[in-house]
Amino acid sequence: MTHAISRAAPLVAAAMLCGAGGAGAGDNDISLSPSLSQGDFNTLVDELGMVTAYAPFSPAETLGVTGFELGASLTMARIDDSVWSEALSDADAPSMLPVPRLMVRKGLPLGIDIGASYTGIPDSNVTIIGGELRKSLIEGTTAVPAVSVLGHFSNLSGVDDLDLSTYGVDLGISKGFAMFTPYGGIGQVWYEGTEHVTGVTLDSRDSSETRGYLGMRIGFLPFMNLTAQADFTSAVNSYTLRLNLGF
Repeated sequence: MTHAISRAAPLVAAAMLCGAGGAGAGDNDISLSPSLSQGDFNTLVDELGMVTAYAPFSPAETLGVTGFELGASLTMARIDDSVWSEALSDADAPSMLPVPRLMVRKGLPLGIDIGASYTGIPDSNVTIIGGELRKSLIEGTTAVPAVSVLGHFSNLSGVDDLDLSTYGVDLGISKGFAMFTPYGGIGQVWYEGTEHVTGVTLDSRDSSETRGYLGMRIGFLPFMNLTAQADFTSAVNSYTLRLNLGF
């Protein structure tokens, strides 16, 4: 296990550097082709909506009034490269899209947490700001799992050709066993995308997806842990590693 962590930690740390660098002009800039069909636009918004939607990447437990977390994550999302090639500046989309995030969360009284995330997809004009409000429904104990409800939003910026925003709600459950905390959840994500391309007239895409996720947090130092999570929707599946500092 120690060997796996030592290999994963640099990968997630690299995600922090990518995210902190922000987005700029690059091969992965979103620049919609005038030939993009309505069906392909819908697919693009469906997939990008789920890729940019805020995700917890953490167990259901709230942090408590003194709790604080800071983390970096790297998500690999499987996308339809034939559609995305019509939307990227170099017309050569990958089949797996890297999505690095910086994340912070703070515990408040009454079993409430607030959190925020920032993403800058490497070599692109895509930046994403997201936030969460989490409320504990059942405080976890040695015998009882923790249950919480999470409201969240995200907003795409930096892309002249496309506006995209998401919001949603998730119900999560988790139960710790020594250094391991398995968790899972299910929720609904709503999103809307609108194009802004001269000479192109495509209807806005306004839809929603049910999202399920499963994950495992491994605590290997007093203030550090590693989380692995898989998210499943009908639009896109994604897989995430998160390296986290918590107090």
